[in-house]
Amino acid sequence: MHWKLKAAVQNLMGRLPPDLANPIYYRLQSSFGGLRRPTPVSRLKAGIDVVRRLRQFGHSAEAATFLEIGTGHQLNLPLSLWLCGASQITTVDLNRYLKEQLVINDLAYLRRHEDEVRDLFAGISPPELFEERFERLVTGADSLREVLALTHVRYWAPADAGNLALEPGSMDSHVSFTVLEHISAEALKRIFREGCRLLKPDGLFVHLIDFSDHFAHSDEAVSSVNFLQFSESEWNRLAGNRYMFHNRLRVDEFQNLLAELDLKILALDARVDDAAVAVLDRGFPLDERFRNKDCRTNATLEAWLVATPGLRG
Repeated sequence: MHWKLKAAVQNLMGRLPPDLANPIYYRLQSSFGGLRRPTPVSRLKAGIDVVRRLRQFGHSAEAATFLEIGTGHQLNLPLSLWLCGASQITTVDLNRYLKEQLVINDLAYLRRHEDEVRDLFAGISPPELFEERFERLVTGADSLREVLALTHVRYWAPADAGNLALEPGSMDSHVSFTVLEHISAEALKRIFREGCRLLKPDGLFVHLIDFSDHFAHSDEAVSSVNFLQFSESEWNRLAGNRYMFHNRLRVDEFQNLLAELDLKILALDARVDDAAVAVLDRGFPLDERFRNKDCRTNATLEAWLVATPGLRG
């Protein structure tokens, strides 16, 4: 789909009340968008990637508590963390997007692909713990309510991740997967400050940030840096709705934001889009906000961020 047509549809949906627009937009996504043939694999892998990064810094998912920002339509990242040994996962979202039927479909996928799922978690989750939990998941849950109860997942939506009714120091990890790019810089500051309050003294932030123009995911005619040509007002007019808002923060700006909050970055594993670098090298026009940045900074596709509130005090 041409990205401007998609933008027009999203802007139209954004003008409608959420109670009316969200079901319509979900049906459009199910028919034409990313929810046409959803599988749990990518989000299960995301949970595994979170656990790998925890291990790099001497942490474990076993008996740990997690706060996930931005649940979305499915529940697979929390399920992945639970299969790796988490004791409780609280997952929060600004909008109530979670769909029971998608969760049930994902359970059916797990039942049909048991060997594939076992291979996915091999060497990541303790074998006996995984087998016990996986068996309970695929045999003992047939509704969203049962899945949440079985896996010790708390789903809160609508909820403000910058102001949560949780005890200080109650979380081991603060995580998300391709969510932070959809949140304004000011809201991100509130969310990270709240995360500092909720994390234990040695707790970690572990987040994957997608820096690319998301319209490029469905329109191959544009590059991952296409949206960097627009001014703030132009971009807000094109995509300033709740379905496609992207803060367009570059990787250096995320670093500066965390530095402003006195957070210590332990790792920032970035992947650069070489095709986008070539586009920029050929003179692709940029808005003044991005003109003085290095090409590889502008063309960073995604990055795993691991940070700690360890500099506090």
